[in-house]
Amino acid sequence: MSTEGSGLRPPSDSSTGGDTSTRRIRPVAVLLTIIVALLAAMWIYALFFASKEAAYRVDDPAWRENAERICSRYQAQRLELVDTEEGYIAEPTPEQMIERADLVDQATDLLEAQLDELIAELPPSDEDRQLVADFEGYWRIVLADRRAYTERLRALDLQPYLETKVDGGPVTNLLVDFSVVNLIKSCSPPNELGGDT
Repeated sequence: MSTEGSGLRPPSDSSTGGDTSTRRIRPVAVLLTIIVALLAAMWIYALFFASKEAAYRVDDPAWRENAERICSRYQAQRLELVDTEEGYIAEPTPEQMIERADLVDQATDLLEAQLDELIAELPPSDEDRQLVADFEGYWRIVLADRRAYTERLRALDLQPYLETKVDGGPVTNLLVDFSVVNLIKSCSPPNELGGDT
């Protein structure tokens, strides 16, 4: 029997089981939408609104002021070591490599003395002390990287200066962030070795 002229239509799938599945999917879709929206809001806040200062900021102003004084003094001594008369040497002789290692070691000795003086007097709060301990730890990595570089030079192995990565980036990034936030720019690591990260 034909249903065309009678105005009757055969039942469609949407009027039977289709509605039930749609009703079941709808709450799941709403829940997923809410989760995605919350994650997006969290990332937007973290990237654009959350304070990054709190992560590195030492609250004790006396420690920060003293640190800048110490680092400025050592920075001036390091600058006296700079010798750019010969410019960049693409293929240095063994003697030039040894001379370069000596200069880098002298600068590294100054950086190590600077760090030792920085941590000789710690801020009073435990939180600040932990921040300074982290700062010291990252500096010790930089010092070790510099010593490894000069060892390679003394072995006449001409390789670029390699920097240890921490949290996916060069360790000096963390030191620069710490120095900028605490207004101790003189305590930032020098970049005279460049770096192949």
